[in-house]
Amino acid sequence: MTAALAAGGWAATRAPTTGADPVVSQPDPTVDTVAPPSPKVQPFVDELPVPPVIRGSRTLTVGAGTHRFHRDLGVAPTWSYGGAPYLGPTIEARAGEPIELTFSNELGPHLFAGDVDTTIDDHTTDRDRVAPRVSVHLHGGVTPPDMDGHAEDTFRPGETKFYRHFNRQGAATLWYHDHAMGLTRLNVVAGLAGLYLLRDDYDTGTAANTLGLPSGEFEMPLAIADRRFNDDGSLRFHTVRWIQDGRWEGGMLGDLITINGAVHPRLDVARGMYRFRVLNASNFREYRLSFSNRTRFWVIGNDSGLLDQPAYIDEMEIAPGERVDIVADFTGLGAGDSVDLINSFQYGPGFAQIIGAQTITSLMRFVGTGTAGFASAPPITLRGGKRQSPALPPAPTADRRRVITLTQWPAHSWPPFTNTLNNLCYQDDPIPEPRQGTTEIWEFVNISPESHPMHLHLVHGRILNRQAFDPIGYLASNPVPPVGTYWAPEPDRFLQGDPQPPHAWETGLKDTITCPAGMVTRVAFAFPTADELGFDPDATFPVPAPPHTGPARAGHAHTDQATAQGYVWHCHLIDHEDECMMSRYHLRA
Repeated sequence: MTAALAAGGWAATRAPTTGADPVVSQPDPTVDTVAPPSPKVQPFVDELPVPPVIRGSRTLTVGAGTHRFHRDLGVAPTWSYGGAPYLGPTIEARAGEPIELTFSNELGPHLFAGDVDTTIDDHTTDRDRVAPRVSVHLHGGVTPPDMDGHAEDTFRPGETKFYRHFNRQGAATLWYHDHAMGLTRLNVVAGLAGLYLLRDDYDTGTAANTLGLPSGEFEMPLAIADRRFNDDGSLRFHTVRWIQDGRWEGGMLGDLITINGAVHPRLDVARGMYRFRVLNASNFREYRLSFSNRTRFWVIGNDSGLLDQPAYIDEMEIAPGERVDIVADFTGLGAGDSVDLINSFQYGPGFAQIIGAQTITSLMRFVGTGTAGFASAPPITLRGGKRQSPALPPAPTADRRRVITLTQWPAHSWPPFTNTLNNLCYQDDPIPEPRQGTTEIWEFVNISPESHPMHLHLVHGRILNRQAFDPIGYLASNPVPPVGTYWAPEPDRFLQGDPQPPHAWETGLKDTITCPAGMVTRVAFAFPTADELGFDPDATFPVPAPPHTGPARAGHAHTDQATAQGYVWHCHLIDHEDECMMSRYHLRA
């Protein structure tokens, strides 16, 4: 464990039943561990597709179709929302105006039937291979528990689910995606994801926008996701050869980049400003994004809305589930000139050896047309000024501090490791029970060898700081009990160096927070009251009873309970979320 942390490589560690120190688990390095590569394609030849925009209440299908990801690839079977070839339409709504969405599950057999792991939790069975469950979560939305797309609140082919979104929050870049227990990682890769843009009186998305931001053809989403393909152009999920087919494998990593469903596309751009709603829709891969000419760009918002002031930077990092709202300036790009969106995020050598985590450098290309475009740069302030939304308040004084350990322990059977929160899996107690109307500082203590983007449903937090700590001393002084026993020791005695403030692109409100390895990440969460929300955030609601009669290997779910309550919180490396790195929380009155 400690050697792997020091090396920055891949380690698979789990709390042993004896409570002794964790050990490092490595496969045979002579084995070719990664699946065959995707077919070779010529990059930057296909145009960037822009998803259609829909507004208002409606019924959307959850269905199967076909899509060609690149002109050099064959036509692939896919899933989507609303009849799109792949992914879903961009849903646009206005703050304070509710919309009602009904989703109709019209799927046939699972696109990745052979990758469904029936040992992963109490809900996933062979039936999911032929009649897959789905659940639609509005990520970043302030929604009642029974409308939140809870992981247990699923529906099968032939069934529908009604969601009412009150949109009682400011303008923001949200997204909707599948959240079915034990199937999320598969369903999202199959195509069940889309953008949800919330507008308000200040950020209208029109030419009359009081902030003077790019709109219309100069505003578009960039949903970035790595994928792997078979020779016939179909999507491939299983990528790690040393893990048997049909078993959870830790983290799906592709070797080609899709943006809005197109492999390494190009976008023809006019001279001027473009607003890009950047979403990391990957299962596992993080990105450090910049432009190939190192030109700077403005970050104007992130997960939960606009920043107080734009941040003018030349690179940013984005983890799965995070969104960053940027304005890029192509004024200097003449006709035929080009610049690439590039990625420089590096994984440790162990990640590359075992699961194929190679850096994919060039993601897409912007090619100048020479025509005049949108000329205005972002304003000096985005909040707090005349005809702007109020400035973000300072982080409130905390009523409680809560320690959360992020761990990765070797398993005694497949899968090769288990990721846990406080050494617990989904069905385990105790769970957090914050009080309504209070503020808590959650200290995420990451003793695993990789970053975890942590996502709490319902609430939005402010990153306070991050601070290094000594994981070797922490583990030596706090023997780890068996998985299923609460374990969250205080990290104070093991802190190192000074706390570091959040990055420029992380200021403001966040619903997904990157928690790096070997660091304590402190986040202030203000938990609203029922009166503020207009609904009971701790309500119970019916869900399908789990079909299993007993606990699975590392079960995610109550064994026989047909109700759920409150919300979930989890790692947004969605392979981790599917396995054991998701928990519940109740927001008590």
